[in-house]
Amino acid sequence: MSDVAVPRPPASGSSACLLDAIRVPSAVLADDGHWRQVNPALAALLGATAADLAGTAAHRHVWPEFADRIDDALRDTDAALDAALTWTAADGHPRHLRLTLSALDGGEALLQVEDVTALKTLELMQETLAFGISHELRAPVRAIEQFSRRLAAQGETVEPAAAQDHLQRIRDAAGHAGRLIDGLLETMRASRPPRSPGPVDISLLGDWICAELQDAEPDRAADVHIAPDLWAWGEEHALKQLLGKLIDNAWRFSAHRERVHIALDGERHGDRVHLRLRDAGRGFDMRYADRLFVPFRRLHGIDDGAGHGLGLAIAQRIAHAHGGLIRVQSEPDVGTTFTIELPAVPDEDASGP
Repeated sequence: MSDVAVPRPPASGSSACLLDAIRVPSAVLADDGHWRQVNPALAALLGATAADLAGTAAHRHVWPEFADRIDDALRDTDAALDAALTWTAADGHPRHLRLTLSALDGGEALLQVEDVTALKTLELMQETLAFGISHELRAPVRAIEQFSRRLAAQGETVEPAAAQDHLQRIRDAAGHAGRLIDGLLETMRASRPPRSPGPVDISLLGDWICAELQDAEPDRAADVHIAPDLWAWGEEHALKQLLGKLIDNAWRFSAHRERVHIALDGERHGDRVHLRLRDAGRGFDMRYADRLFVPFRRLHGIDDGAGHGLGLAIAQRIAHAHGGLIRVQSEPDVGTTFTIELPAVPDEDASGP
């Protein structure tokens, strides 16, 4: 079948306006496969203009391995298509798409393309989290079961010191389980989109977090340098949580140093702001960097400052929820630099920096 555009009457003004108003990426296809009309949302998803796509059988070029299924559905006026595919976008990143095709009058069909990449990513993250928490909870639950069984078996014959030891172990295990559950809930909430986003003074948050850490350990020597006038666009509470996780990580993994060294600076790049958080802490081998943001995957042991294994995963989820990301560069026994990319304050926002 030829991909040469076949002249057809243009869509009526009312139907064109209606399609353009649909937020879901959509196109009206003729029975021969040519795209009669494309809305801006679909054009943006495909990295083209609506004018470039209209009049072509674009699906045969964009999704060639899937085109036959669309063409077959177009030829069968009673057939409906609802399918999923993975597509590599122009930026080189894979996207998970859901395609639906439904019949319209006159032999035409409505193609709708939903980008479900975020949903698929979230599902994978939830599966990873569920597997991790089930594994992590086994140790404290086992401890509670074992020491409570010992107490029950020994009954009145148990020595007071042994009873107190068993009870303390049970309390410790219950506390550990409680912290894991709290961390799980915090991780789940971190993926929520920001509520009422606005200008956020990152410099102020950095000073605030470091002051809290120094107040908690007043005898600890620290050199902290927070650059002034750092701003981002988002939810203040969530961004404080993000920075708090990263700065706390830098603080804990500098325990072997005589002084803690932490620096936060950054600059704006177009509509993004790039923040850099540097420390002179323990660092790590970059061969294991892919583990860093995975829940419960620790690069160091508890004695080296590792926590419950959720802090960096929470920080990354908050960044993603804001449309940003976190990158890392590290060297063992030299230190670590986290680069946090977030939306910048819009130029027209008078309340910003």
